[in-house]
Amino acid sequence: MRVLAIADEVPRADPKDLVRRNRPDLVLTLGDLPGWWMELLSLTKVPVLGVLGNHDEDYDLETFGFDDLHLRRSEAGGLSFSGFEGCVEFHRHRKLQYTQKQARKLARKLPPASVLVTHCPPFGINDNPDDPAHVGFIALRDWVTENEPRYLLHGHTTPDPRTRVHRVGPTKVVWVRGAAVLDLDGA
Repeated sequence: MRVLAIADEVPRADPKDLVRRNRPDLVLTLGDLPGWWMELLSLTKVPVLGVLGNHDEDYDLETFGFDDLHLRRSEAGGLSFSGFEGCVEFHRHRKLQYTQKQARKLARKLPPASVLVTHCPPFGINDNPDDPAHVGFIALRDWVTENEPRYLLHGHTTPDPRTRVHRVGPTKVVWVRGAAVLDLDGA
């Protein structure tokens, strides 16, 4: 399945051109994309699944006809997808930010899937534990270890290329900033 994954940085191309050039079967949004760009993406007629990032407080994915994966499971192209929105709380009482304790409680509701789509990465996977705004969720790390999804796609951070994590056990980890075209194997 050919997937166009987008996170954190508006691609330089118009969404229609991006979709036309890359011909994805599915678009995955990983959060922190402006509403005006998401509205343009909704005009492409390609199925869109995703999660919100910590800067996406002014809209819901359903507003654009997209499938919000937060704590839900969806099927497409022979793969199952589930997701987790937001990031670790670094400003008190902000929407789309969770304490580690809140995330642990929420992650218990996260259904198993072959692809985990998150905004913030799991703890120790392309995160920055020394930066309160970019530390990963411990509960998601536990979830990945227990459920062993085939793929984990995330945005939010900017990992050092020298220490970037590409695999956790059998799970292939894909960090996205801007747009990335991926071929996800459904077998």
